[in-house]
Amino acid sequence: MIKALDDETMIAYVDGSYDNTHRYYGYGAILLTADGMSERHASNNDPLYVEARNVAGEIEGVKAAITAALEQGYRKLHIFYDYAGIEKWAVGDWRANKPVSQAYVTFINGLPKTLELTFVKVAAHTGILYNELADELAKKAIQEQIS
Repeated sequence: MIKALDDETMIAYVDGSYDNTHRYYGYGAILLTADGMSERHASNNDPLYVEARNVAGEIEGVKAAITAALEQGYRKLHIFYDYAGIEKWAVGDWRANKPVSQAYVTFINGLPKTLELTFVKVAAHTGILYNELADELAKKAIQEQIS
């Protein structure tokens, strides 16, 4: 898939994390383009989303990657994820019952048709370099928030 990088294509590896003690979720996103690699990470404790724990982080990571792709003018985004809901909600295979998944579906449905999304499921914690880096960033985002 890395060979698919051209001036129109971005690859994103996203992951989420959760800190039960402080009730914060975080995300990490590794963005790969023909120009190289960049990172995004952040955390939050929005009461509407915190009940979703790390899933809230996963969703926020996807949204951050999509936002970056749009801002930078990419037409194709391949999203590598390890939580099935990321794709299932986006393509309508799962019904969005919670505020965080409902907001995600609304976000996805509001995207311009000029951006082509591809979802690629990867196994969690199996040594896939960019997925592991996204996981580390998600944890780092939370630590930065609670420190």
